[in-house]
Amino acid sequence: MLKSLFRKLFGTKPKARPAALPKRKTLHPSPGSPKDLEVKIAHSDDLPSFERKLYDVVNLQPSLRHRLCPIEVEPGKYAIVLLQEDIRSDVTEEVVKILSFKYAKATPFYYVTNKSVMVELARDMITENKKKASNKNAAAVGKKEGSALWALFESAVLFSMENDASDLHFEIDRSNHQSKIRFRVDGWMTSPRQFQLGTMEMMDSLAYLFNVHSKSGSENTYNENKAQQCQIQTSINSRKMLFRWASNQTANGNKVVMRMLYQDEVQTIRSLSDLGYFPSQIEIWKRAIARQGGGTIISGTVGSGKSTTMQTVMSMLPDWMAKYTVEDPVEYIIPNTTQISVSRKMDDQDGDPFLAVKRQLKRMDPDVVLIGEIRDKESAGLFRDIAESGHRAFSTVHAPSAIDMITLRLTSTELGIPRDVIATPNFLNLLVYQALVPKVCPNCKLPGDGILSGSYLEQIKRLFDIDSSAINVINSVGCDDCRRESLPELNGSKSRIVVAEMIEPDAVMLMLFRDQKNLEVKEYIRLTRTSRFDEPESKGKTVMEVAMYHVSQGIVDPREVEKKFGSFDQYESERARGTN
Repeated sequence: MLKSLFRKLFGTKPKARPAALPKRKTLHPSPGSPKDLEVKIAHSDDLPSFERKLYDVVNLQPSLRHRLCPIEVEPGKYAIVLLQEDIRSDVTEEVVKILSFKYAKATPFYYVTNKSVMVELARDMITENKKKASNKNAAAVGKKEGSALWALFESAVLFSMENDASDLHFEIDRSNHQSKIRFRVDGWMTSPRQFQLGTMEMMDSLAYLFNVHSKSGSENTYNENKAQQCQIQTSINSRKMLFRWASNQTANGNKVVMRMLYQDEVQTIRSLSDLGYFPSQIEIWKRAIARQGGGTIISGTVGSGKSTTMQTVMSMLPDWMAKYTVEDPVEYIIPNTTQISVSRKMDDQDGDPFLAVKRQLKRMDPDVVLIGEIRDKESAGLFRDIAESGHRAFSTVHAPSAIDMITLRLTSTELGIPRDVIATPNFLNLLVYQALVPKVCPNCKLPGDGILSGSYLEQIKRLFDIDSSAINVINSVGCDDCRRESLPELNGSKSRIVVAEMIEPDAVMLMLFRDQKNLEVKEYIRLTRTSRFDEPESKGKTVMEVAMYHVSQGIVDPREVEKKFGSFDQYESERARGTN
């Protein structure tokens, strides 16, 4: 059992105890005993002199070195520097058992400290053979090394800011001496060469960020072997920023994804027109906003701009209204709005994190409430409570289409809103599905009929009745206006535009929803289309069909539409079967 625990914690087999080793004497009580001498220290200057750190003796994984550090304080004697919560942990107990074969316990034995000191030890900011006389110099080294770890993160953030990235992906590969940071830019996953970094360097930087700079973490210490989440708030280049951290173990190591959010007044709120909504769609938005009660929900995939659109919609509401948001966490700052953060832990199985908000919010005299995301029964319950009580309710949800928002998500067992509630008139005012598609660079675009095959253009004509002479495509060489350093895969594209399908539920739809006639609902909506695909009108159109309007205007490459929404072959097949 001991070997099994060792292998689980340290990833290797323990060194066999020599057969001739005499029975060891217990020089001190076992770990966790009340008689163990324990010293609390707040700064690295307060650590004892020690000969060396004993990581190698116990083969301690780097991810665990930010929790405890065994040290040889004098020849043949050792102590342990650790966090308070790890005094009685399995890791500490195993370290003590292994070291006690060779070393005696020193007095004091435990040096209980904080995350910052543990990071300094783990990063060799406090060097081996440290003497008290060198405490001042060691602290200076620690500060310098801490700055270096932060500088690595800051350089990645600055690159993200320059290229308008939405997410940073730190991909640790323990099977390789190098790992990489990738960036989601304009919906693409990009891999700049300058962010191919040493695996241990990247891991140390992530541990430093989690242990020293995070707030509301699911764990107190970075652990590459567990799913973790936290928030990091900071200011870079005079911009207030929030990074939403999500990490998990992978087959070869660990992956950390950070969503990058601006949280200052510099963040410009764009109009619906600037985002890409048609004039007719903006009128639909205005109708939904004007209604006294009921709910409006935007769906889409991760990174589809849902939060940005909601920020715009909330800013359209008049300032005489009492506006609230309930978010996990607060993402974008919305002027003249009271924004409330609700923290949900990953392992929350009991209780309702929204209970206090539900009890108090309606006593705070709201006119409109935005629930950041519906992702469980608790958040769905809050949305329902607001929408049914005569207040305007707004939210977002992950779903593949506006209709599937109901058929696959809201009525699912995970969210649990009953169909008879969904089918109640005025419960849902508006369903929106939106996506972002890249636009061709206007300065280097190429005519489609010179690049695309005749059969491909003929299919577009057959399906959407779009004139091939109006189609433009991306120039992969790019130009001075669209080329970005280290991101050649984005050559030829310039920013992105929202495409959206919008549904205002009517009496027929509600009855079909109630009776679970999902195919009939889709067919009914499709039959409401009266406009051509090259006209700026979305009624009765799918999001792909809305995107084809921009193709007809030479703004979007049709191949980008296929990448985002599926092939034209698939679309043609589904349309023939009446399932789209």
